[in-house]
Amino acid sequence: MQLFLLAAVMGLCNWLHKMEIGYNTGYTIFESPITSGVLAGLILGKPIEGLIIGGTIQLIYVGVIAPGGNFPADSAIAGACVAPIALMTGMKPSVAVTLAVPVGLLGVFLINLRKTVAIKFAHSADRYAKEADTKGIYRCAVIYPAMLNILVAFLPVFIVVLFGTTVVDVILKYIPEVIMHGLEVAGGMLPALGFALIMHMIGKPRYIVFMILGFFALQMTGWSNLVLGIFGGCLAFIIVLLKREAGREADEE
Repeated sequence: MQLFLLAAVMGLCNWLHKMEIGYNTGYTIFESPITSGVLAGLILGKPIEGLIIGGTIQLIYVGVIAPGGNFPADSAIAGACVAPIALMTGMKPSVAVTLAVPVGLLGVFLINLRKTVAIKFAHSADRYAKEADTKGIYRCAVIYPAMLNILVAFLPVFIVVLFGTTVVDVILKYIPEVIMHGLEVAGGMLPALGFALIMHMIGKPRYIVFMILGFFALQMTGWSNLVLGIFGGCLAFIIVLLKREAGREADEE
């Protein structure tokens, strides 16, 4: 029953994200692997471990954007599938990250499949519009897309979470230690790639000094990531206030 509930919740998260009900309803929170990790952790009685795994997976996609609505990777399905499997098999976060990358790429194929099939609904809605059939338009705009998302968003995650744990657990038992260590090393590098993407997206090289400062502060002070994050947030807040104050003084002059 616990496994069934876990599969249903993870599938529902991915389904709500794909439905895009509206920004004001907060649906975007369901695309976050952090949300998937926390929910999976709560169901399995491991909320802290779930947060760590979800947060580690999230770091890969922190700088990923969707130009023109084309997703290079599907972070929602990556978190929904990998987070619960990692928790149930005892997988390390660094290894879970390496598993999340191919799952996220496969999720893109499902997104493209959904968009391709949904074109038929748009053409049908045009035909109903010519006939002034409001019920037909409603079915094409609401009912049919929801049913399609059940097939391409809910069911794949539900099946993977429900039956994939056993398969992954068996595979992990037969993977040599040297390969597992290689996956851990590769997984440790992937979050850095996520940060590199977001820095490239910002496009301001002068901010690199803050990353260097944070890195050495973490290595030399021994502070936890939480403490260092709070310190960095306060520092950023102070800099913003100083810039605004300088801007006001320039306007007054």
